[in-house]
Amino acid sequence: MNVFVVENSAVVDRCLQSVLSGISGITVVGHSMSEQDAIEHIDALLPDAVILDASLQSGAGIGVLENVKKHHPEIKVMVLAYCPDEFYVNRCKYDGADYFFDKSSQLAKAHAVFWQWAYTDYLDHKPSPEKKLDA
Repeated sequence: MNVFVVENSAVVDRCLQSVLSGISGITVVGHSMSEQDAIEHIDALLPDAVILDASLQSGAGIGVLENVKKHHPEIKVMVLAYCPDEFYVNRCKYDGADYFFDKSSQLAKAHAVFWQWAYTDYLDHKPSPEKKLDA
């Protein structure tokens, strides 16, 4: 599974990339810290999933989410935020976020989703028992 990371904090970005690179089956294909750069790279790379920092400058994370879901609805989007208010969580869900986690208290849940993505992707690409390779 190819994942693109959009994260405003260099420290959190490195942490996410470290965690993701430790999961077999997940490849980080790129990362960005700004809305426009993220949109351009996601449109070009078409990753399977995007991990999106909700707190890009002036709420620009919503713009990335809207763009991805409008043009590539098949891409999974996980939004991460520090102490999000209910309005913001509901707005992200309305705009199509597949997951929303609070960075301060729910990173273990996000990590579990990363593993689920890798496992599901593995099952989707695993050769079926009926198909045998010619020797």
